Amino acid sequence: MAPNDESKNSPFETTNGAEIEMVELGDESYEVTEGSLTNVSDAIRSVPSFVSPAHYDDYETIDWIRDTILARRQKAMYKRDGGGKGCFGKFKMLLYKSQGWLLLFLIAVAIACIASILNVSVEYMVDTRLGYCTTGFFLSRKLCCRLSESDVLFDTCDAWHNWAKIVHLETNEIVAYIVNWFFYVVISIIYAGLSAFMVKNLIRWAAGSGIPEVKVILGGFVIKMFNSWQSLIVKVTCLILSAASGLNLGKEGPMIHVASATAEVISSLFPKYALNEVKKREILAAASGVGITVAFGAPLGGVLISLEELSYYFPHHIMLSALFCSTIAASVLQLLNPFHNGKLIIYQVHYFHSWLNIEWIPFIFIGIFMGFLGALFIKLNIRWSKFRRTSRMKLFPITYVMVMAGITAFLSWCNVYLRSYSSDFLAGMFSQCEGGDITPLCDPERTWTTVSDLFIAGTVRFLLTVFTFGLAVPSGLFIPGFAIGATFGRVVGIISAWAYNNIPESYAFETCKNHAECIDPSVYAIIGAACFLTGATRATFSIIVIILEATGDLNYLLPVTIAVLVSKFVGDLFSKEGIYEEIILMNEYPFLNNRVHYNFRKTAKDIMVSRHLSIIELQGNTYGSLMAFMNSNNHTGWPVVTSKEEMSLIGYITRSELRQALAFAGAHRVVQDNTNCYFSPEIPSSENRPYIDLVPWMDATPIQVVPNTPLNNVFDMFTRMGMRYVLVANRGTIVGIVTKKDILQYIHVEYHAKGKHSEEDLDDEDDDLSSPTSQAFH
Repeated sequence: MAPNDESKNSPFETTNGAEIEMVELGDESYEVTEGSLTNVSDAIRSVPSFVSPAHYDDYETIDWIRDTILARRQKAMYKRDGGGKGCFGKFKMLLYKSQGWLLLFLIAVAIACIASILNVSVEYMVDTRLGYCTTGFFLSRKLCCRLSESDVLFDTCDAWHNWAKIVHLETNEIVAYIVNWFFYVVISIIYAGLSAFMVKNLIRWAAGSGIPEVKVILGGFVIKMFNSWQSLIVKVTCLILSAASGLNLGKEGPMIHVASATAEVISSLFPKYALNEVKKREILAAASGVGITVAFGAPLGGVLISLEELSYYFPHHIMLSALFCSTIAASVLQLLNPFHNGKLIIYQVHYFHSWLNIEWIPFIFIGIFMGFLGALFIKLNIRWSKFRRTSRMKLFPITYVMVMAGITAFLSWCNVYLRSYSSDFLAGMFSQCEGGDITPLCDPERTWTTVSDLFIAGTVRFLLTVFTFGLAVPSGLFIPGFAIGATFGRVVGIISAWAYNNIPESYAFETCKNHAECIDPSVYAIIGAACFLTGATRATFSIIVIILEATGDLNYLLPVTIAVLVSKFVGDLFSKEGIYEEIILMNEYPFLNNRVHYNFRKTAKDIMVSRHLSIIELQGNTYGSLMAFMNSNNHTGWPVVTSKEEMSLIGYITRSELRQALAFAGAHRVVQDNTNCYFSPEIPSSENRPYIDLVPWMDATPIQVVPNTPLNNVFDMFTRMGMRYVLVANRGTIVGIVTKKDILQYIHVEYHAKGKHSEEDLDDEDDDLSSPTSQAFH
């Protein structure tokens, strides 16, 4: 930001003839009275640096320590000036403290409303590929035919007309089949093409799930357009279109981005949060998980996904805020009833018996197989994404989306388990077989036909997800991941049930004689769904809670938990990073993962920047020279030293601080290019002209380490304290500087580029970096 777009002048006359300039800095206005000033530093001191909000450029990392101190001082100042004095003062202080709860309430209500609109829209548009309802054009097939969750895969009714009947070509069965197939494919391509066109030409941040970007933003990175109101509108619109196109993606993952954008848009109305990046991230951390809450009707799952997968900074009070926000959103969602069942649970199941000891074998097998399949998915998807970025395919993103939509629709039509929308498919997989049920999933006469159809459907869905996830449209992994795992899990369940039906007298089924249906394949589908998503994301307890809240039954909590842990351990054998962390690494976002522990063998002096170190000298600075210095230098901050020869450290000033100070001073009429600037309170006695005192804007006590400080300690300082930089000094003489970028580059070169993932290099735990702005970062 240049001074001329940071400040605006509006002269006024005072009673004593002195001019007052109204200077706007950020969202605050300040008065500068020329006639009463002896020097410009009086004007600057009227706006101390700890009161003015920090202004961060796009693709810049926030200063966690500065903004945290700023928030505390602003609260203390408000309490001193506006609160605690009488009943009115206490009432004002109460309002100030309750801003956060009011903001969370508004965010929760808004997210629930958006989710309801999105769910109803997608359900209707998905079915337009099959036909329309004659009793109500805007009714989905499920509502038109009053279908239950278990019937939506296979059944229809007279009120629902397919496209062959609409165009009067239903008399010939083969012709009708081809016509319906044609409309199904063409409409899918149109929806996908519209979504990709809007993303490419309006907001590119609307593409993907947005989870890697949310992780990076919560880690302190600034991406201004990602959570803008424009991005929110485009994301929701394109999400409806891409989900309705039948592409093998889900709308649930992108709801995290929708929730994050909603939170930032509404928080912009509250200066307490809009002007402080740390406070804003507290709100984003509490609200982002609400996207999962409204997607699956899982309030606790929403809190846990934020804690386990999204948040970089998650103290106790944020957990309480997240629970409050999720609870309000879930309550509003149930009131709006977008699932049309009058309940928050979308895949209701009821189990009246426990598992058999013999079932631990297939349960563990599912965990092992899904852990391997999840790791395989990560490897294949990342390799394909890198290939697309380096080949000519990157020049035709819309065409690629439309081709994938056409291929998906073409293949899906041939298999009933692929033809329906993924959420409806999951409802079918989780449905229980009752006595006399002869649907394809439950008919014992069609066991092996069903197994083969499901296996083919699972394999095709897996491959389609590999090539689809990461397209230039809003795309999530939660529902496709659940669907893949549920398909293979149901296969294992059907085979287990077949074994019981053919050898019921076996000792293994001894405890099962009192139950008509001893083995329920739907249980295996639930376990498979949770295990595959764990294998692909490495999340554990949040996935367990989400799947159990979505199904509404806790009887099989222990098998689900153990199978998920097995899947996690198997996946970790191949790599420590989940799919979102791999995307972050691929896109080279500046994100230090505080859940990964490296065994560095270097010290601070090995990676610090020492040659051509950019510094500001204590003496000889003017307004014009500092402005020219900033314009010719792209660093985010500079050490202030006594001189180039001595290099004794005085302090550190960031670009944003220096720019703000000079912008404010530059608005004063007496400031010229040759106006002196001082970084020391000791002003020369010979100074008889207006000058600029920059001491209030400089950090006089920057964090320092000695050159031999172990890099492990430096890494911990960055991840635990949110540092942007650490100065390396030897007995007060600065010898170098270590920035977040330096550590990231070292990790990338020494670990990820060389493929070092052995236990001697990595100290267990989880993930490491985030998504799309590598060019801006570098």
